[in-house]
Amino acid sequence: MQFTDVLKTRVSTRSFDSRPVPDGAVQGLVEAALYAPVGMHRFETLHLTVVKNPYLLEYVRSIAVRASGDEAADPLHGATLLVVVSSSERGETAAMNVACLVENMLLRATDLGLGNLYVRGVIDAAAKDADFLSLFRIPEGFTSMASVAVGYPLAPVAPRETPKNNVTKVDRID
Repeated sequence: MQFTDVLKTRVSTRSFDSRPVPDGAVQGLVEAALYAPVGMHRFETLHLTVVKNPYLLEYVRSIAVRASGDEAADPLHGATLLVVVSSSERGETAAMNVACLVENMLLRATDLGLGNLYVRGVIDAAAKDADFLSLFRIPEGFTSMASVAVGYPLAPVAPRETPKNNVTKVDRID
């Protein structure tokens, strides 16, 4: 897929089928994350947790249910893969570094024909859950900050003709 097609096709998927994501695609996502820009080259401050285990994916859902009080909460929308990004740093630079890794994985997933979703809220709640930290092997001193849910979308995604964002003002200074 051409890069502009990837940009136009990348949308949040909120309905996945149950097919597992192949290991080759998982490796492609991890590789994309590792190519992301990181402030001051502080790569050691970041950690990826790749999760395909259905029990652990269900555990994330249970955290969302507890946090929201909504028994139907499913922040992963049936995705069969979750990549959690953690940082040993705090603050704005850490958040931007995590976001760069996430964006690269979202774009690579789209390029591979996989549905994807940026998942942050439940990961914020999970960062305070001792069982999550243990089960997901979040290293000591690291905080889970965001994640990417990936799987096969139930419906095909077509490129958008125009951007969804039609409100951001753009000034050109020539």
